[in-house]
Amino acid sequence: MNSITIDNVIATNEVFTKLNNLRRWADFTSQQKYNELSKQALNCIIAYVLACASENAGKKISYEAFPKIALSRAFAKVYLFYDTPEHKIDEICKLGSVSRKRFDEEIAQIILEKTNHEFSDFILNGIGEYEKKIYRAATKIATYIEFLEQNKNFMFMDFKDYARVQEIERDLDKYRSLPGVKEFSDTDSHVFRLLQKISTLRNQNRWATSCYNVECSVLGHLFDTAIFAYLFALDDSNFDEQYASKMFFIGIFHDIAETWTRDIPSPVKDRIEGFRKATEEYELKMLEENVYAVIPKYLEKSLREVMLEDEINAAYKKKIKEADYISAESECYRNLLSGSRDPYFTEVILRRKFDHNVTDLCDCVHGHFVEFAKKVM
Repeated sequence: MNSITIDNVIATNEVFTKLNNLRRWADFTSQQKYNELSKQALNCIIAYVLACASENAGKKISYEAFPKIALSRAFAKVYLFYDTPEHKIDEICKLGSVSRKRFDEEIAQIILEKTNHEFSDFILNGIGEYEKKIYRAATKIATYIEFLEQNKNFMFMDFKDYARVQEIERDLDKYRSLPGVKEFSDTDSHVFRLLQKISTLRNQNRWATSCYNVECSVLGHLFDTAIFAYLFALDDSNFDEQYASKMFFIGIFHDIAETWTRDIPSPVKDRIEGFRKATEEYELKMLEENVYAVIPKYLEKSLREVMLEDEINAAYKKKIKEADYISAESECYRNLLSGSRDPYFTEVILRRKFDHNVTDLCDCVHGHFVEFAKKVM
């Protein structure tokens, strides 16, 4: 593949919009915070810690596979599976003697239709079965976490709820031989409780004082930022996948500290002299106390490697901020597209002044959002 085109990124951005709209757990709740965008972010967070556990157990892991898996899964969710649970798809296929492989073929065809041959081939190839298994295990743990959030008191579960939790546990049983799965799905483990806490980032709504029509959570924002960072890094580095995957995981974890600090808007950080630096120190303090102090040492080392707050990642901060800002513009775009007349959403897009050394692809995507904002002014 020679380059990531602007059309590839715009097609991916449309996936973000649809993921943000696609709600989960409709039989339990109609809350928008339970959407597929947040779920994809949680999947990726858990996949990383599971991959680290496998690596610690002596397994060679291709971290470059996970952004591709996440991308292909995102396209599949919004254009093929929607909110239908996969076990129901399996049951229907069995009943109608339909090969499950047909869905893989259709996913490939859909990605091709929405992007191009090069992009489709790139994100669907070079993925090992072991990494796919890790990611599938991560999705099951993420689903378990979401279920428990909505069913905090097992004493009052009805028959349908018990059946659902048994189904989730059966799904998890298929992956318990993978390093980390048994421990990280144990509700009494420190890692599981940490993942539960991180999942609450879905409760933090960005643009909280604006007249929004689309709720954009901090958790969902992590997925946008990670994918934008990944695509920009690929295009800017002549497809150095190792570098791009690192950018992806830094993006996925870049606002994790807000689990404990809350989302302090950039205008506030910049308005008071010294406050931005103080917030960064506070974020690091919260990570030390609430993350690094409660997880295994091997996992602490691996997480530090992708935490933007850590000194070793200072060189990546500028590039991650590009993706971070583009993610914010994407969220403004969603709200403008949905009919919000709040001028703040257009102001955010139009006032953005990127550094002259910005990634070319990032600049093109920003230009796309600028043109859209001008049309709706």
